[in-house]
Amino acid sequence: MACMACAQPKFAAKARKGIFSLTTYDKQGALLQKGIGFYVGGNGEALADFRLFKGASKAIVVAADGKQLEVDYVLGADDAYSQVHFHVPVKGKAPYPVAPSVQPLKSVLYVLRPSDGTAVQSEQVAVEDTSLIQGKYAYYGLNRQLDAGLIGSPVFNGSGELVGILHSTLGNKSYVLDARFCETLKMVAIPTNSASVALNNIFISKALPATAEEALVYLYIKSRSSENEEYMDMVNRFVAAFPKNAEGYLRRATPLIDLTRFDEAAQDMEQYLTLVEDKASGHYNVASLIFDKLRLQPEPAYAQWTIETAMRYVEKALQLNAAKPASDQQKDEYIKCQTLLAQMLMEKKDYDAAITVYDGLLQSGGSAAPAYLYAISMAREERGDSLMAVVEPLDSALTLMGNPLPREAANYVIRRGQLYANAGKYREAVLDYTQYAYLLEGKVSAVFYYERSQIEVNARMFQQALDDINKAIELAPRTPLYYVERAAITIRVGMLDECIESCQQAIRLNSGIIDAYRILGYAQLQKGERENARRNIQRAIDMGDSAAQKLMETYFQ
Repeated sequence: MACMACAQPKFAAKARKGIFSLTTYDKQGALLQKGIGFYVGGNGEALADFRLFKGASKAIVVAADGKQLEVDYVLGADDAYSQVHFHVPVKGKAPYPVAPSVQPLKSVLYVLRPSDGTAVQSEQVAVEDTSLIQGKYAYYGLNRQLDAGLIGSPVFNGSGELVGILHSTLGNKSYVLDARFCETLKMVAIPTNSASVALNNIFISKALPATAEEALVYLYIKSRSSENEEYMDMVNRFVAAFPKNAEGYLRRATPLIDLTRFDEAAQDMEQYLTLVEDKASGHYNVASLIFDKLRLQPEPAYAQWTIETAMRYVEKALQLNAAKPASDQQKDEYIKCQTLLAQMLMEKKDYDAAITVYDGLLQSGGSAAPAYLYAISMAREERGDSLMAVVEPLDSALTLMGNPLPREAANYVIRRGQLYANAGKYREAVLDYTQYAYLLEGKVSAVFYYERSQIEVNARMFQQALDDINKAIELAPRTPLYYVERAAITIRVGMLDECIESCQQAIRLNSGIIDAYRILGYAQLQKGERENARRNIQRAIDMGDSAAQKLMETYFQ
């Protein structure tokens, strides 16, 4: 119970001004928790128990004078020791002096509570036992149990130094966590597991790490999981904290583009180019950003950004790169810029120029040569070149990859197979499809078997086609199209019963699949089941099948 007769410490009246009540709310605005917090810094830095903040999207501080303030961001947190370090937008809160060392056993401590109009300002306790956390921070066991409603309250020694925060009550004891533990509650690029758990369960804005380097890594990680507005808030704070760091403006341009705030993005990109030290890389990055917008987000259009705009930036990057001293890095940057230029030329449909750039890149050699040859094949196809001209770069790329071919050759092989199939060279196409499956160790989809079966039908390889379509059905047994394809194969080789069964299965899966009725009717016709055949062919006609109409006119008129 409270020590009503004990004289209150002299520092209590002043210290209580830094203690406040704290209320948290969830995403829907419903009340979560009420508790205690207190300031530990002169610029609004404060400390509270993590359990108040778990699941919170909003936190309101009510100071001793009744003034209400909203917590604007979290400075750090720890799940294992249930602590949150956060910021309140207030100035002039003088921090408490922190006890610099572990308090001795039997020390008298004072647990202060927020001002609530009661006569009792503090609870007097004594240190009964002490253990260390991380070999440095004290965890004090007190001589008696305190009211659980005081958890989160600051704890002082007789000299008015802040010793810690009331952490928990258990049995007939209470426990205090060293105030210096707050040193660990800070944002870093890659937090500990305990910090991650706590931070991921708080939905209030987070502070950035203290250094620009750490903050940029943190922003990169968050860019992959945060919504645009949340990420924008973080980048805005980075720019405010590090206004001379060029990278912040480039990072902010990306979500601005996603939010279609193109004028602001353009301004940030120009500011980035003004500040960035490596102007060649800067122009390349701006060119990439504009090109990505044109390719991935063509609508709404932004008149100031065209493919020609992007090309001017990358050409400027090439010019600046050429002025650099020759080095491996300079060569790599040149290749990167030339590759981006070639991609832009492809997007512009200037295939001759794109092929010229890719041919130049081939002279540089290196492991990227097969990729350049693949791109040349694409450009030649778009240009309308002959099959031989389109396939030749793929053959060269596969030769460069060596024998046996590596797994990454699979994309080259399947492209060549598709080119052969489109040109009517079906047996050559089947060979490439088979090699593709081999390179992928047979880990191919039902769609692959369906496509290969169609090519095999055109190559008059009916048994192989039937085997493949059966494999497609095995992998995707509820796809009606595959049953129709099997029906089309079996009827060609006179397997009428199997054809009829496949059509009926397709119709059971999808009663609106027109081809199944026409093929079913034709198979029944071949078996002499004219009435059944007429009924199914008429069903296909009713569904708009012109081929079924011709069957009706041929066999039933």
